[in-house]
Amino acid sequence: MAAVGYTSGDPRKVNDTGDTLTGGLVLSGGGSNLTVGGSGAVTGDLSVAGRLSAAGVALPTTFPGRRAPFRDPTRIVTHFQTGHGWATSGGVDAPTTNLNDTTDFAKGTQAAKVVFTGNGNLDISGLSSIDLTGKAIRFQVKVDDASKLSQLNIRVGTSTTNNFQWQTLASTATSKLYRSGEWTTVTVGWADVHGGAGTFSLDANRVPSATTGFTFIRFQVVATGGNCTVHFQSVEVIDNVSATFPNGVVSLVFDDSWDSQYALARPKMDQYSYRGTNYQIVERVGQAGRLTLPQLRTLQDQSGWEIAGHAYTTAIHDSRLTAFTARQVDDELRNLRAWLVANGFHGDSYAYPGGQFESTTDGASIEQIVSRYFSSGRTVLSGYGASTNVLSEQYPPPRPYRILALSGISDASGGQGLVSSLVAAGGELDTCKRLGSWLILTFHVLTTGSTGGDDGVITQANFNTLIDAINSYGIPVKTVADVMRYYT
Repeated sequence: MAAVGYTSGDPRKVNDTGDTLTGGLVLSGGGSNLTVGGSGAVTGDLSVAGRLSAAGVALPTTFPGRRAPFRDPTRIVTHFQTGHGWATSGGVDAPTTNLNDTTDFAKGTQAAKVVFTGNGNLDISGLSSIDLTGKAIRFQVKVDDASKLSQLNIRVGTSTTNNFQWQTLASTATSKLYRSGEWTTVTVGWADVHGGAGTFSLDANRVPSATTGFTFIRFQVVATGGNCTVHFQSVEVIDNVSATFPNGVVSLVFDDSWDSQYALARPKMDQYSYRGTNYQIVERVGQAGRLTLPQLRTLQDQSGWEIAGHAYTTAIHDSRLTAFTARQVDDELRNLRAWLVANGFHGDSYAYPGGQFESTTDGASIEQIVSRYFSSGRTVLSGYGASTNVLSEQYPPPRPYRILALSGISDASGGQGLVSSLVAAGGELDTCKRLGSWLILTFHVLTTGSTGGDDGVITQANFNTLIDAINSYGIPVKTVADVMRYYT
């Protein structure tokens, strides 16, 4: 039909199918419950109180500013195609294991499916010599039921007794690394190595005795609670962080809009021209003890910080995204991104409240919703290695919407966030520089008092010690968004 004018307050129906038009629609005023089936034009202002959708999908107000990083592997060890040569040992259920499974795969035409009954292995030996100098190992797996997996570890060396070991744990206090039924990509580098065995060792600063000449790889699975099915799809060797950042790289990130971040952290960071990423809870901006809009603009415009997103409402921040439906999460993120844009903030990064990134109450992927509005998602996973070492983030990150960060930085008690441990020889700053990693350090409240705490409080003295140490090590400090821009 032809274009129809529909004026605000006009009670008439515009055709015999109700308020659905199959032709064009010109609005000179307002209207309600109108669906346009063809093309049209709006000559006046149009306000939508609810959601604006296209083809059944709610439209974002703004979109991420850049695509996620990706780097081609320098060497493909295996994609587990026909003739791959891997074999099982230990606690494996042979009748249900299929090393050439053509029914469930992500690349090529098959993957290796192994059903573990306890501690079991998937090995290959006799490989052409692998040089891991300045490299990292990236692998892709899927666990059918993550509740049955305790650890999935990788060993690289020359035999079952001579190798280096990396540990990856199935879960942390807040979120799982391996989620049921999901193809997961994991990258481990020398900054994360857990230990050595036989002829291979780590020195007092955790520097490996060798980084080349490897001919053996083992995946070790520690299963719990019955048979654990793991699908293996690829093993690749890629450049590690040092290919882009020869001295490693640190990001200093701040959550929850506390005003002490402006009053106490900013002056110290200004001393070295260090820039932070500050994740906002919009409803708390301007409240007592919280950052104000003028302070946020000063952080961005004068000190170069990235002002990024954490939550729009206090309720969703405090209850976590996992307590809400997909529509509620989408509305939250759309409003958050719109607020950043409306206030002239250019941050393109997001931090999950509580680090929880799994699913909404109606089963939607929170990571996928976040990807509509932001270019990365940061967790509070303090690493997925053993308790004695932190697995830092690699670059490029294998999961840009599940970026690892070390949280709870203080010197109040034991733990991975001890400032004294971070700055010591062989600590996270040392290994970041020597062996290559992207170390993301998360802060909340700073205090001028004599003690911090485990609830995210750090003294200014300890914060200053940490910042001075980063400068001493010569590690560059960059915002999360700036690191993400460096991919090739």
